[in-house]
Amino acid sequence: MNVRRLRRRLRSRLAAKLQFALVAEKGNGEIVEEFFQALNAGDWDRIESWLDPKYVWEMPQSGERVRGVTSNREMNKNYPGAPKVETRRITGSQDKWVATPNFTVLKITGTGDDYATESLATYPDGSVWHAVDFFRFRAGKILLHTSYFAPTLEPAEWRSRWVERT
Repeated sequence: MNVRRLRRRLRSRLAAKLQFALVAEKGNGEIVEEFFQALNAGDWDRIESWLDPKYVWEMPQSGERVRGVTSNREMNKNYPGAPKVETRRITGSQDKWVATPNFTVLKITGTGDDYATESLATYPDGSVWHAVDFFRFRAGKILLHTSYFAPTLEPAEWRSRWVERT
């Protein structure tokens, strides 16, 4: 076989392998989307497949930090009355609509190693909470997850003439 033909053949095989590797690898935005789907399903094995071994979940409002995959699993498995998740819209490099059960992810945005979500959580007692989550990735795994939560509240009457209700 001549050298030119061999080079073409090798380039073709290398290109095919590279294309497969690029298609097969899941993006960080997809991981965030599927993270909430797995959370809704209580699929801790799947969630942990996306967590860095040094994973940290911070909740600044309550001054708490969950350090490590094992502590995260145990805390979540023992959560009394956890909400469910429903993804409505994902934005970023491309917009798309997705639906799953009751905790409602309204928006996922980000690029590279940093992603954020806006969501609503409906708890078994009927209360609705708003949440913003920030995800920091390292080598395709979630390294740091920071969550902010706030309950739904009635607007102040004094400003009603300047605002519209959403």
